[in-house]
Amino acid sequence: MLPQKAKHLYAEEEKKNPAHLGHNYTIFEKHDGWYGFMDVGDPITSRQMNAIRSMTDFSVELNTAFEDKMPGMRGRLIFEILVEGSPVFKDLNGILNRHEQAKDAYLLVHDFIPEEEQIFSTRYQLAKLIVADLELPKVRMATLLDECSNVPSQWRAIAELIWSRGGEGIIAKKRMALYSPGKRNADILKIKLEKTEEMLVIECLEGAGKYEGTLGALAVRDAHGKQHPVSGMSDDERHSWWDHPERIVGKTVEVQFMQRLDNGSLREGRFKAVRHDKTELG
Repeated sequence: MLPQKAKHLYAEEEKKNPAHLGHNYTIFEKHDGWYGFMDVGDPITSRQMNAIRSMTDFSVELNTAFEDKMPGMRGRLIFEILVEGSPVFKDLNGILNRHEQAKDAYLLVHDFIPEEEQIFSTRYQLAKLIVADLELPKVRMATLLDECSNVPSQWRAIAELIWSRGGEGIIAKKRMALYSPGKRNADILKIKLEKTEEMLVIECLEGAGKYEGTLGALAVRDAHGKQHPVSGMSDDERHSWWDHPERIVGKTVEVQFMQRLDNGSLREGRFKAVRHDKTELG
Protein backbone atom coordinates (compact mmCIF):
# COMPACT_ATOMS: atom_id res chain seq x y z
CA MET A 1 0.00 0.00 0.00
CA LEU A 2 1.63 3.25 -1.16
CA PRO A 3 1.68 6.25 1.23
CA GLN A 4 -0.94 8.94 0.76
CA LYS A 5 0.48 12.32 -0.30
CA ALA A 6 -0.25 15.87 0.88
CA LYS A 7 -1.28 18.60 -1.54
CA HIS A 8 -0.53 22.31 -1.19
CA LEU A 9 -3.58 24.29 -0.14
CA TYR A 10 -2.78 26.96 -2.75
CA ALA A 11 -2.75 24.30 -5.49
CA GLU A 12 -6.24 23.18 -4.52
CA GLU A 13 -7.49 26.77 -4.28
CA GLU A 14 -6.37 27.41 -7.86
CA LYS A 15 -9.03 24.98 -9.11
CA LYS A 16 -12.39 26.21 -10.36
CA ASN A 17 -14.19 24.09 -7.75
CA PRO A 18 -11.80 23.48 -4.81
CA ALA A 19 -12.59 20.15 -3.15
CA HIS A 20 -11.80 21.30 0.39
CA LEU A 21 -14.47 23.99 0.71
CA GLY A 22 -17.13 23.25 3.32
CA HIS A 23 -15.36 20.18 4.69
CA ASN A 24 -14.06 19.80 8.23
CA TYR A 25 -10.36 19.15 8.75
CA THR A 26 -8.15 18.21 11.67
CA ILE A 27 -5.10 20.50 11.81
CA PHE A 28 -1.65 19.29 12.88
CA GLU A 29 1.69 21.02 13.09
CA LYS A 30 3.98 19.90 10.27
CA HIS A 31 7.41 18.87 11.51
CA ASP A 32 10.66 18.74 9.54
CA GLY A 33 11.22 15.02 9.97
CA TRP A 34 11.05 11.78 8.03
CA TYR A 35 7.69 10.37 7.02
CA GLY A 36 7.57 6.79 8.24
CA PHE A 37 5.14 3.94 8.77
CA MET A 38 5.05 0.48 10.24
CA ASP A 39 2.71 -2.37 9.35
CA VAL A 40 2.30 -4.14 12.69
CA GLY A 41 4.76 -7.05 12.73
CA ASP A 42 7.08 -5.52 10.12
CA PRO A 43 10.03 -3.05 10.33
CA ILE A 44 9.72 0.73 10.40
CA THR A 45 9.70 1.85 6.77
CA SER A 46 10.38 5.07 4.84
CA ARG A 47 8.19 6.79 2.26
CA GLN A 48 10.28 5.01 -0.39
CA MET A 49 8.97 1.69 1.03
CA ASN A 50 12.41 0.71 2.38
CA ALA A 51 13.09 -0.57 5.90
CA ILE A 52 15.10 2.02 7.86
CA ARG A 53 18.17 0.19 9.13
CA SER A 54 18.95 2.76 11.82
CA MET A 55 15.50 1.99 13.31
CA THR A 56 15.90 -1.80 13.49
CA ASP A 57 16.10 -1.96 17.30
CA PHE A 58 13.20 0.46 17.64
CA SER A 59 11.14 -1.68 15.24
CA VAL A 60 11.68 -4.72 17.46
CA GLU A 61 10.75 -2.73 20.58
CA LEU A 62 7.61 -1.35 18.97
CA ASN A 63 6.44 -4.71 17.61
CA THR A 64 7.08 -6.34 20.98
CA ALA A 65 4.91 -3.69 22.64
CA PHE A 66 2.12 -4.34 20.13
CA GLU A 67 2.30 -8.07 20.81
CA ASP A 68 2.30 -7.55 24.59
CA LYS A 69 -0.35 -4.82 24.84
CA MET A 70 -2.54 -5.46 21.77
CA PRO A 71 -2.07 -9.05 20.56
CA GLY A 72 -3.76 -9.65 17.23
CA MET A 73 -3.77 -5.93 16.27
CA ARG A 74 -3.23 -5.47 12.54
CA GLY A 75 -2.86 -2.28 10.53
CA ARG A 76 -0.43 0.47 9.61
CA LEU A 77 0.86 3.06 12.09
CA ILE A 78 1.82 6.32 10.32
CA PHE A 79 4.13 8.87 11.89
CA GLU A 80 6.86 11.46 11.53
CA ILE A 81 10.31 10.33 12.67
CA LEU A 82 12.26 12.94 14.62
CA VAL A 83 15.47 12.86 16.67
CA GLU A 84 15.90 14.52 20.06
CA GLY A 85 18.17 17.56 19.78
CA SER A 86 18.24 17.59 15.95
CA PRO A 87 15.82 20.30 14.81
CA VAL A 88 17.64 20.84 11.49
CA PHE A 89 16.59 18.34 8.82
CA LYS A 90 20.07 17.77 7.39
CA ASP A 91 21.29 16.65 10.84
CA LEU A 92 18.31 14.36 11.35
CA ASN A 93 18.70 13.05 7.81
CA GLY A 94 22.32 12.15 8.48
CA ILE A 95 21.44 10.29 11.69
CA LEU A 96 18.61 8.24 10.16
CA ASN A 97 20.68 7.38 7.07
CA ARG A 98 23.42 5.72 9.08
CA HIS A 99 23.79 2.02 9.75
CA GLU A 100 24.13 2.72 13.49
CA GLN A 101 20.95 2.65 15.55
CA ALA A 102 19.25 6.04 16.00
CA LYS A 103 18.97 5.83 19.78
CA ASP A 104 17.43 9.30 20.21
CA ALA A 105 14.75 8.89 17.54
CA TYR A 106 11.07 9.12 18.40
CA LEU A 107 7.76 8.90 16.53
CA LEU A 108 4.99 11.48 16.24
CA VAL A 109 1.92 9.43 15.29
CA HIS A 110 -0.86 11.04 13.23
CA ASP A 111 -2.78 8.12 11.72
CA PHE A 112 -3.50 4.40 11.95
CA ILE A 113 -4.88 2.44 9.00
CA PRO A 114 -6.80 -0.66 10.17
CA GLU A 115 -7.58 -3.60 7.90
CA GLU A 116 -11.18 -2.39 7.49
CA GLU A 117 -11.64 1.00 5.82
CA GLN A 118 -12.35 3.85 8.24
CA ILE A 119 -12.71 7.62 7.87
CA PHE A 120 -9.91 9.75 9.27
CA SER A 121 -11.73 10.98 12.40
CA THR A 122 -12.24 7.33 13.45
CA ARG A 123 -8.65 6.41 12.57
CA TYR A 124 -7.33 9.35 14.58
CA GLN A 125 -9.20 8.26 17.72
CA LEU A 126 -7.89 4.73 17.20
CA ALA A 127 -4.33 6.07 16.86
CA LYS A 128 -4.71 7.95 20.16
CA LEU A 129 -5.84 4.78 21.93
CA ILE A 130 -2.94 2.80 20.44
CA VAL A 131 -0.32 5.36 21.51
CA ALA A 132 -1.78 5.43 25.02
CA ASP A 133 -1.85 1.63 25.25
CA LEU A 134 1.70 1.19 23.94
CA GLU A 135 3.07 3.30 26.82
CA LEU A 136 6.35 3.93 25.02
CA PRO A 137 8.00 7.33 25.74
CA LYS A 138 9.33 7.44 22.18
CA VAL A 139 5.89 6.97 20.60
CA ARG A 140 3.84 10.17 20.89
CA MET A 141 0.82 11.76 19.26
CA ALA A 142 1.49 14.52 16.74
CA THR A 143 0.78 18.09 17.86
CA LEU A 144 -2.94 18.77 17.38
CA LEU A 145 -3.79 22.43 16.68
CA ASP A 146 -7.48 22.25 15.77
CA GLU A 147 -9.61 19.10 15.82
CA CYS A 148 -12.40 20.34 13.56
CA SER A 149 -12.23 23.40 11.27
CA ASN A 150 -13.58 24.25 7.82
CA VAL A 151 -12.21 27.80 7.63
CA PRO A 152 -9.00 28.07 5.51
CA SER A 153 -8.27 31.56 6.85
CA GLN A 154 -8.00 30.01 10.31
CA TRP A 155 -5.58 27.40 8.96
CA ARG A 156 -3.40 30.17 7.53
CA ALA A 157 -3.46 32.04 10.85
CA ILE A 158 -2.28 28.87 12.59
CA ALA A 159 0.47 28.43 9.99
CA GLU A 160 1.56 32.04 10.55
CA LEU A 161 1.88 31.33 14.28
CA ILE A 162 3.91 28.20 13.61
CA TRP A 163 6.20 30.11 11.21
CA SER A 164 6.69 32.88 13.77
CA ARG A 165 8.08 30.22 16.11
CA GLY A 166 10.42 28.88 13.42
CA GLY A 167 8.25 25.86 12.58
CA GLU A 168 7.43 24.23 9.24
CA GLY A 169 3.71 24.90 8.89
CA ILE A 170 0.59 22.74 9.12
CA ILE A 171 -1.03 19.58 7.78
CA ALA A 172 -4.83 19.46 7.39
CA LYS A 173 -6.58 16.06 7.17
CA LYS A 174 -10.20 15.82 6.01
CA ARG A 175 -12.12 14.23 8.85
CA MET A 176 -14.57 12.24 6.71
CA ALA A 177 -12.03 10.98 4.15
CA LEU A 178 -10.95 7.39 3.67
CA TYR A 179 -7.25 6.66 3.19
CA SER A 180 -6.22 7.02 -0.47
CA PRO A 181 -2.95 5.08 -1.08
CA GLY A 182 -0.62 6.81 -3.52
CA LYS A 183 -3.05 9.70 -4.16
CA ARG A 184 -2.43 13.44 -3.85
CA ASN A 185 -5.76 15.20 -3.34
CA ALA A 186 -7.68 17.47 -1.00
CA ASP A 187 -7.95 14.75 1.66
CA ILE A 188 -4.57 15.92 3.01
CA LEU A 189 -3.50 19.54 2.56
CA LYS A 190 -0.37 21.35 3.67
CA ILE A 191 0.61 24.95 4.23
CA LYS A 192 4.39 25.06 4.12
CA LEU A 193 7.18 27.38 3.04
CA GLU A 194 9.31 25.22 0.77
CA LYS A 195 11.65 27.60 -1.06
CA THR A 196 14.40 29.85 0.29
CA GLU A 197 16.33 32.60 -1.50
CA GLU A 198 18.81 35.24 -0.44
CA MET A 199 17.63 38.82 -0.99
CA LEU A 200 18.88 42.32 -0.24
CA VAL A 201 17.01 44.58 2.20
CA ILE A 202 16.44 47.99 0.58
CA GLU A 203 13.89 49.67 2.87
CA CYS A 204 11.91 49.41 6.12
CA LEU A 205 8.15 49.78 5.65
CA GLU A 206 5.84 51.01 8.40
CA GLY A 207 3.10 48.65 9.49
CA ALA A 208 -0.59 49.15 10.16
CA GLY A 209 -2.90 48.17 13.00
CA LYS A 210 -0.86 46.31 15.59
CA TYR A 211 2.37 47.40 13.90
CA GLU A 212 1.52 51.06 13.30
CA GLY A 213 4.48 53.20 14.29
CA THR A 214 6.96 50.35 13.89
CA LEU A 215 8.30 47.98 11.23
CA GLY A 216 5.53 46.27 9.27
CA ALA A 217 7.57 44.71 6.46
CA LEU A 218 11.02 44.63 4.93
CA ALA A 219 11.27 45.65 1.28
CA VAL A 220 13.74 43.22 -0.27
CA ARG A 221 15.18 42.86 -3.78
CA ASP A 222 15.94 39.45 -5.28
CA ALA A 223 18.73 38.49 -7.68
CA HIS A 224 16.44 39.31 -10.65
CA GLY A 225 15.87 42.87 -9.46
CA LYS A 226 12.28 42.17 -8.36
CA GLN A 227 11.16 43.82 -5.11
CA HIS A 228 9.01 42.12 -2.47
CA PRO A 229 7.56 43.10 0.93
CA VAL A 230 8.19 40.36 3.51
CA SER A 231 7.06 39.99 7.10
CA GLY A 232 7.78 37.39 9.78
CA MET A 233 10.16 39.37 12.00
CA SER A 234 10.02 39.15 15.79
CA ASP A 235 8.66 42.13 17.75
CA ASP A 236 12.17 42.87 19.03
CA GLU A 237 13.50 42.93 15.47
CA ARG A 238 10.64 45.14 14.34
CA HIS A 239 11.29 47.77 17.01
CA SER A 240 15.08 47.64 16.72
CA TRP A 241 15.17 47.93 12.93
CA TRP A 242 12.49 50.61 12.80
CA ASP A 243 14.44 52.77 15.25
CA HIS A 244 17.79 51.90 13.64
CA PRO A 245 17.17 50.98 9.95
CA GLU A 246 20.92 51.00 9.28
CA ARG A 247 21.09 47.73 11.21
CA ILE A 248 19.13 45.90 8.50
CA VAL A 249 19.01 48.01 5.30
CA GLY A 250 21.74 46.81 2.96
CA LYS A 251 21.94 43.40 4.64
CA THR A 252 21.47 40.08 2.85
CA VAL A 253 18.63 38.03 4.32
CA GLU A 254 17.09 34.63 3.70
CA VAL A 255 13.47 34.77 2.55
CA GLN A 256 11.16 31.74 2.61
CA PHE A 257 8.09 31.36 0.41
CA MET A 258 5.72 28.74 -1.00
CA GLN A 259 6.29 29.44 -4.68
CA ARG A 260 7.27 32.15 -7.16
CA LEU A 261 4.26 33.18 -9.23
CA ASP A 262 4.32 33.78 -13.00
CA ASN A 263 4.59 37.56 -12.47
CA GLY A 264 7.69 37.05 -10.30
CA SER A 265 6.01 37.82 -6.98
CA LEU A 266 6.23 35.49 -3.99
CA ARG A 267 3.44 33.48 -2.43
CA GLU A 268 3.61 33.86 1.38
CA GLY A 269 7.05 35.50 1.43
CA ARG A 270 8.52 35.65 4.94
CA PHE A 271 11.78 36.80 6.51
CA LYS A 272 13.79 33.86 7.85
CA ALA A 273 17.21 35.14 8.95
CA VAL A 274 19.98 37.67 8.39
CA ARG A 275 23.00 36.28 6.54
CA HIS A 276 25.73 37.90 8.61
CA ASP A 277 28.34 36.08 6.53
CA LYS A 278 27.25 37.81 3.30
CA THR A 279 27.39 41.42 2.13
CA GLU A 280 25.93 40.83 -1.34
CA LEU A 281 23.69 38.37 -3.17
CA GLY A 282 25.09 35.17 -4.61
